[in-house]
Amino acid sequence: MKIYSSFRYQLRDQRSAILVYYGVLASLFLVALIAMALAPAEANGFLSTNGVTAITMFFAFILSLCAFKESFLMNLQHGVSRRSQFLGRLGAMGVVCGVMALADEIYTLLVSLLHVVLPNGFQANSLYEMSYCMEYAEGRFTVQSSPATILLSVVFSFFLLLTVSSLGYLITVFMYRLSKMGKTIFWVGTPTVFILLSSYLSFHPAVQGKALRFIVGFGQMCCSTLPRTALTCTLLTALFSALAWLLMRRAAVK
Repeated sequence: MKIYSSFRYQLRDQRSAILVYYGVLASLFLVALIAMALAPAEANGFLSTNGVTAITMFFAFILSLCAFKESFLMNLQHGVSRRSQFLGRLGAMGVVCGVMALADEIYTLLVSLLHVVLPNGFQANSLYEMSYCMEYAEGRFTVQSSPATILLSVVFSFFLLLTVSSLGYLITVFMYRLSKMGKTIFWVGTPTVFILLSSYLSFHPAVQGKALRFIVGFGQMCCSTLPRTALTCTLLTALFSALAWLLMRRAAVK
């Protein structure tokens, strides 16, 4: 019963932020519509909202970064164990990612309806369609959309959002466990290592070429098809969640 209570609390804690996010998306789209309506006829306005899930992934990551400390302390104050909190978090994360994946597809479909009315003024494709359904014909790229791609787009977005959400949660739990000195070392050391590594690769083109070929090949192996992407995202989510639990189970109140 405490798992369900923690699940409801964590879900309610993120509800307002999600509503604000999609409210902003809708408002920006309405502003663009008004601007197109007021523009002179010779302006030939065009509105594209391709791959909105890419933006939602960034939002989901930020949302997860803010999902631990307040919820953790509040649940402990009400006698909810760390295990119940973590299981509630997994449930809330799954529901949130599912809702956002569905909302992204609904948003894309609504813009697509305007494309039917004004084909030269609007374009909307999901991130899945852009990644797996795009074809080159007559000198331009086109996307073949169907009822099946709508469902697959939701599934694709769900797994991507689940992965970035679990990564964000792992980072925020990790930062909670670090001391002030540890946080300073982490935030200073991480970009420093990245800069040094980039500098080393830039001065060694052969190594850089091998590294890029490995990264591209590994990415193609993991994400060349939807089943592979789903499997990769599932494994990453499981890894990030397991690490988050190992950190969370010994987290002290501070």
